[in-house]
Amino acid sequence: MAGAALRDLLRRAEALTAAGSPVPSDAETAMAEIVAWSRLIDRAEAAIAVRLAVAEAGKGHQLFGRRTLGAWLAAATGSRTARAGERLTLARQLSRLPDLAARLAEGSVPFGAAAAIASAVRRLDDADARLAEPILLDLAANPAATVEDVAHAGQAILETVDPDGRLARAAAQTERQHLNIAATLDGMGRVTGLLDPELTLQFQTWLEPLAVKNGAGDARDHGRRMADALAVRLSEGGRRTVMHVAVTEQTLTGQSEDPAHLQDGTAIPAADARRMAYTADLRRVLRDADGALLNLGRARRLATTDQREAILAQYTTCAREGCDVPAYLAEIDHIQPWHPTGRTDLTNLAPLCTPDNKWKSRHPDRVEIIDQPNGTVVMRFHRHPKLHPHRRPWQQPGQPRQPRQQTTTNPTTNPAPPRASHPPPTPPRASHPTPASPGASHPTPAPPGASHPTPAPPGASHPTPAPPGASHPTPAPPGASHPTPAPPGVSHPTPAP
Repeated sequence: MAGAALRDLLRRAEALTAAGSPVPSDAETAMAEIVAWSRLIDRAEAAIAVRLAVAEAGKGHQLFGRRTLGAWLAAATGSRTARAGERLTLARQLSRLPDLAARLAEGSVPFGAAAAIASAVRRLDDADARLAEPILLDLAANPAATVEDVAHAGQAILETVDPDGRLARAAAQTERQHLNIAATLDGMGRVTGLLDPELTLQFQTWLEPLAVKNGAGDARDHGRRMADALAVRLSEGGRRTVMHVAVTEQTLTGQSEDPAHLQDGTAIPAADARRMAYTADLRRVLRDADGALLNLGRARRLATTDQREAILAQYTTCAREGCDVPAYLAEIDHIQPWHPTGRTDLTNLAPLCTPDNKWKSRHPDRVEIIDQPNGTVVMRFHRHPKLHPHRRPWQQPGQPRQPRQQTTTNPTTNPAPPRASHPPPTPPRASHPTPASPGASHPTPAPPGASHPTPAPPGASHPTPAPPGASHPTPAPPGASHPTPAPPGVSHPTPAP
């Protein structure tokens, strides 16, 4: 029955969209029909979401040789990956949002708003999702609200419910950022990408002052002016970049994890604000209860010019192992973080490019400091610790840095490390050689052809010392270099008579 009704609906839709179907000649009627068609599309999206949940539960994409349901959906419907992702997110969240599912099915909530609500609650648990659902639905029903308003409200709810996850979410945003430059057929270059909030603001404050109109006769649009401003900046034709970050003293010193705020009001994690302060000029701003400015002070907490020149004389590239960014383009980083114990001393400074400095500040427990014989350091980042379970624990934040024995990986200047003083554990069967009994000074010599001692069990690393009176084992006869191994089930060689 349902299949027949669906086929009838598809035939009616095909008839309405046929080449000969009448198209209204006036704008008002055309716009009314656009809204009606959009409502029909929203109903179809609701039906797609319900069926996607069934397809995912049955792993239907495997029937078509696809690795994921999203890949199959994008290929089967000819849609963009982002659109397929929106549909999948909605399908996965509808079971937790019964009111949204009902309103979407009846057509009272558009697909865009439904997708924004589903995306907003996907990082909330079931209880918080049920609390957030009516708030977001009421906002989506407001004619003056946009889909972006619903998305911003969902983000605000997430920040309220899970303030401790702010740093992890900011790190995830940074991991998603990218910048692509591709050549077009006519020789131009197309720039596309995605930047995290901090880098976006830096880019804007770097270019916007030079992207203003040059009078009433300036016919350039904003995009053209931004491109021209980039050309000016790259030719070193402007002033240095300035951006303002408001942060409390408690957050800056690590006494509080309250977020800082960029000049456009965007909240950033406390750890990011502290990292930015390491290479920034700090100004003390005092305001009264009404917000009026009372005092503006200034203090520097940067490497001095002489220190920077000394660092550039020691390093040619970023200090991270494998990074080729020139040192003169890198930031001067505190090897031992300035907060809480690091000092701005030459021995505690090294160049790190901006992405590596940001990663190090967010993952201090996954950075290994390797001292070099010339006084420099190499920083090894363990980005995927699960792939290296055998590595020793890394230096913890706040602990003093200890010099390491291994200083360089150059085989011509760094000899191989000394062999371990303890032999590796051997398979179980027999334990230690039996100490000689009182009055006996020699163990039984091994017969010819015996070349290996009895294997020790796991965890035994040293032979048992002989008791007083037993000084040296009897040397083995020619052809035998080791004591006789014990037979199976016997843990000690026979003592001498």
